Amino acid sequence: GSEMCIRDSAYLHSIKISKLKGHTSSGLPRTTRDLGKLNYSYGDKPLGIEEVPGFVIFPGGVPIMTNSGYQIGGVGVSGATGDQDEECAKAGIAAISSMLN
Repeated sequence: GSEMCIRDSAYLHSIKISKLKGHTSSGLPRTTRDLGKLNYSYGDKPLGIEEVPGFVIFPGGVPIMTNSGYQIGGVGVSGATGDQDEECAKAGIAAISSMLN
């Protein structure tokens, strides 16, 4: 639920990390979690996505897609576990879903 999206004990660098997650997912139609899975999908030979400056490939970044499938941005959340960060990003997008025509 949305109560998980409030955390007073997040680290200061969580702000920077959340911005990087949002930036990463705003330019690609996939979550940062999925980007990480893609990067390591060939076992011990990563694709190199982790080398792109400013890209984050762990959970918490979610693309914002219109109902017709057009990408208009991304949301990044940091400060909790990766799973909680991603859940909060998705909750934020769900809260505005009626405006994503």
